[in-house]
Amino acid sequence: MLTALRKRLGLSQAEFIPIVKKYGLVRFMFGQYELLHYYDNDYIVDDLLKYIEEQGGDSNELRRIG
Repeated sequence: MLTALRKRLGLSQAEFIPIVKKYGLVRFMFGQYELLHYYDNDYIVDDLLKYIEEQGGDSNELRRIG
């Protein structure tokens, strides 16, 4: 799921790792582990973006432009 999120944002691995750490995405995903089996990848990526925004981030600013 993290790879799908990284690709949607258009970021390299080096650019993406600090975002994963800053917003605790791995911890969030572990907390939602059971639910991840019920939804498709797009839904989960959308949920991760929503979570980032709930943590004070702006998912639009994270996207690579160009």
